[in-house]
Amino acid sequence: MLYRIGCNLCRWIARGLFALRVEGEEHVPQGGPVILAPNHVSYLDPVVVGVAVRRRVHFMAKKELFRNPLMGWLLRGLQAYPVTRERVDPSTLKRTLSLLAAGQVILMFPEGTRGDGRSLGPAKPGIAVIAARSGAPVVPVFHWGAERVLPRGSRCPRRAPLRVRFGPSLRFHGDVRADREAVEAFSRQLMGAIASLRPASEQPVRVFR
Repeated sequence: MLYRIGCNLCRWIARGLFALRVEGEEHVPQGGPVILAPNHVSYLDPVVVGVAVRRRVHFMAKKELFRNPLMGWLLRGLQAYPVTRERVDPSTLKRTLSLLAAGQVILMFPEGTRGDGRSLGPAKPGIAVIAARSGAPVVPVFHWGAERVLPRGSRCPRRAPLRVRFGPSLRFHGDVRADREAVEAFSRQLMGAIASLRPASEQPVRVFR
């Protein structure tokens, strides 16, 4: 109930106040497991990408946010679960694979942390591991506007249009335990796919390999 109310409210705000527009919705499967892989530029990113999808979205949030009981309760109600960014947490991996096995949608930021909006960092290996072990398609996502609405270091939102663009899905082929080159190739392919979704009107994005 909390997720439904929160998602509908945020979607209404995003469309009414920030002119949210979504492109490429047909690339997001209507059923079965899906990994959404967007660029990361603002704390608003999970909300912006989440309301652009009609399906319920689960996402990871850094474990420090769950230390506050009220914040932890709210985040869990919004389908978030804690992740340790410094290392691969077996419990987080197990939770993610379990959700995908149940046919759910997972939002993962390949870069692992927020960027400056002018460049894309290399993808962490975790998304390739999860894609390989789950068999789920990975949908690249590029969104823009959130870095203007809530820039890094800012606490007060500003008015700016929001845009979200989904691209054709990718699948990992190979054995992540034995083929490091395949993991690195998939990571490069994914970040390149995300960068390719940038519209010509936006500042070019540099992709770090």
